[in-house]
Amino acid sequence: MKKLFLLIFLVIALILLVVFQKHVPSQGNEYQSAEQCKMCHAEKHKKWETTRMAKAFDLLVAAGQENNKECYPCHTTGYGKGGFTDPQATPNLKGVQCEACHGAGGNHMGDPKGIIKTPPASVCAECHKNSLH
Repeated sequence: MKKLFLLIFLVIALILLVVFQKHVPSQGNEYQSAEQCKMCHAEKHKKWETTRMAKAFDLLVAAGQENNKECYPCHTTGYGKGGFTDPQATPNLKGVQCEACHGAGGNHMGDPKGIIKTPPASVCAECHKNSLH
């Protein structure tokens, strides 16, 4: 009976972990940049380069807001999560790159399972809200 209770508890805990998983990089998982992703995903990278997401930081520069840290979470990759810190220190993480949605890629390098393959819609909603600014 105790084994059955333990098994049920573990199954419920695993389900809750999966359902309520937050979109944050794991400990030791570092941001790599789109250039690193390009090494294995050249076609996807080429397509991404033509998107508004790739040019998201350029919009800040054009508006004179490139030093406005309030804009960084939605116009850079990994700000506040161990990624982008500022334009001088981490220029390779400007713009909304692969890892902004799929999570830090450090654990993915050489391991296909080390990334969020299909991010939940809640990741998009972090920036794509119903208001314009």
